[in-house]
Amino acid sequence: MADDSLRKQIEESTKDAARYQAETLQSILQHQRGVRYLQRHLCGIDDHNARIDAATFRRSVPLSSYDDYADYINQLANGVSTEDHDHRHLLSADPLVCFFYSAFKGGVPHSSSRKWGCSSKGSSNVNRSLFMSLTSPKEVIMGSNVEHQMYCHILCGLRNSDSVDSIHAPYALGLIKAFRVLESKWEQLCGDIENGFPSLDINDVPMRDSVIEVLGGPQPELSSRIRLICEEKDWGGILQKLWPNVRYIRCVTTGSMKQYYSKLKYYAGEVPLLGGDYFSSECCVAINLDIKQPPNMTRFVMLPTAAYFEFLPFDSTKNQVVSEETVDIRGVEVGKMYEVVVTTYRGFYRYRLGDIVRVVDFYNTSPLLEFVMRAPKTRYEIVTEGDLMAAFESLERNSIMSITMEIVEFSSFFNFDSSPKRLKVFFEVKDYDMFSQNKLEELKALLKECCSVLEDGLGSVYKVQRDKGEIHPLSLSILKCGSFDKLQQEAINNGAPASQYKPPKIIRNRDVVNVLEEYVLANYDQL
Repeated sequence: MADDSLRKQIEESTKDAARYQAETLQSILQHQRGVRYLQRHLCGIDDHNARIDAATFRRSVPLSSYDDYADYINQLANGVSTEDHDHRHLLSADPLVCFFYSAFKGGVPHSSSRKWGCSSKGSSNVNRSLFMSLTSPKEVIMGSNVEHQMYCHILCGLRNSDSVDSIHAPYALGLIKAFRVLESKWEQLCGDIENGFPSLDINDVPMRDSVIEVLGGPQPELSSRIRLICEEKDWGGILQKLWPNVRYIRCVTTGSMKQYYSKLKYYAGEVPLLGGDYFSSECCVAINLDIKQPPNMTRFVMLPTAAYFEFLPFDSTKNQVVSEETVDIRGVEVGKMYEVVVTTYRGFYRYRLGDIVRVVDFYNTSPLLEFVMRAPKTRYEIVTEGDLMAAFESLERNSIMSITMEIVEFSSFFNFDSSPKRLKVFFEVKDYDMFSQNKLEELKALLKECCSVLEDGLGSVYKVQRDKGEIHPLSLSILKCGSFDKLQQEAINNGAPASQYKPPKIIRNRDVVNVLEEYVLANYDQL
């Protein structure tokens, strides 16, 4: 929970959220008014010292996306001075310190972040740790190979198993991946602890030497204890069996991470799972005051002093924003969905976050939010991230599925080139036995049932077009184990940050589809 001083600040600001929002906007504009980006839009205001109210600001400055800032960011990344001939800064009056990668925005060369003394490897992997940084040396945290980092984090965590107090991670997915490594490599891990040095696969010399130091020589008794636990292959509650003093796990389990919650609880057993707050790369949006709630009950209180917030009305039946006119914090209505727009202290102005939220209530006078999904990229998208996740939740509740196979990961691609257009769904399963030749008829019946359940859950826009014959029946592709890990590695090789990576639920890039299709185990096309 939030400490007393923070809770006091939250109580004070949320009691008069509208006033604090107005003050926040004025504070931002007073500080940033002279930057080049704003001057482009505020140049019609003759008195440069005049106070700009919210209505004037929203009328003068357009809604923005990353593309509106790309030229400025590239100039900064390429080392161009942040001041032009009349001494106006580009985006912010504050000096640039360093670049950080984020989950959804990119385009900044690696060399730029290095030039500013902020290694892309360090910034992207430091939060990847399975365990708190105290259990792993900095050479592991700053390592260059994600798989080796994960392995060494687990190895160091097992060596210090009695002293691990809590586990933190940015996202639930990272912890799920770590437990899968534990499931598949526990014998090797036990051997490393017994011998006192890591597997020869760990070929990064500084990382290897630092782990050897943590292991502190051969530990045969510890290795035997861990081996006795793991060889039972009962992974339910394994966390408490191996780390008996862990009090809690904390990570994000809402949004696209919601699908991993039940599996994480399986590994955690009785250890509480605590939720995270609502942070974007651009700013803090809202805070979770009841971190013990499961993801379907998690609510976030908007912070009126964190940024200036606006909201674009979103219609879930049309899968699109239905008005370019925003409402402010006073204009939102309980039960309705909105895309969040922010003006921040650090150089984003009326920026569309791409997050869809639902207002479920008010905390004092500040909106209480439920995170729904990432917004569709265009108004023409037929299936949203939320639709797909809801469809797979229905599938996993299906009794036939629950006893037949475990879905590890899933994604989708809408092929608009086919006539009629067609949705292709990819999913990776844990068990290969079902794909043996003598089970093909059983598999065919199962996949037919999968298609039926998924199509029933894909949302009203999809159903209307499907009924009209404008969409071809669903196509399924079952992938080999590790397929989505290969996709992640491909993304990292192309510059994506490891700690921020999330498997795409809606694929829009044909190259990504081509990567997955290399690992297809079986296809099923409805007729």
